[in-house]
Amino acid sequence: MKYVRSSRFTDAEFIYTPSQIALASLALASPLLAQRWADSKTSAGSAQPLSEIMEPTIEAIKYIIAQTGHPPDVEAVREVDRRLKLCKNPEKVPGSKAYLARQAEEDKRAAEKRHKKAENIRRAITESNPFGSELNEDEKATQLADLDDDDDD
Repeated sequence: MKYVRSSRFTDAEFIYTPSQIALASLALASPLLAQRWADSKTSAGSAQPLSEIMEPTIEAIKYIIAQTGHPPDVEAVREVDRRLKLCKNPEKVPGSKAYLARQAEEDKRAAEKRHKKAENIRRAITESNPFGSELNEDEKATQLADLDDDDDD
């Protein structure tokens, strides 16, 4: 498990499958046991044992784990964390002044939009006939002629 945990600090997960990383970790802990397990997975008709086929891959993973599989320095992590805090958009951090100002602006726009919509509805109700305007005879004939033109095609 120590080697598996160490592999999490490497790029091995991006390159190799989890089963390959597990086999390499087992090979680091107990090379004989890993070889015997890999050989047990080989079919009877296979010319080469699985341990020989996988050997270059397993060796590469073992090298990665041994060379780069250590936790990062705490101070380096703190430095990256400080830099990330500086990169944050203050408008997206709840509680910040910029966030509260943006929220107030959005609330103001929403209130203006609601007020404008309510005003348009009130104006429509008071100023116009809800059933439409009356048409004189000439307008009725024009509208009927427009509707009738579609049937000629």
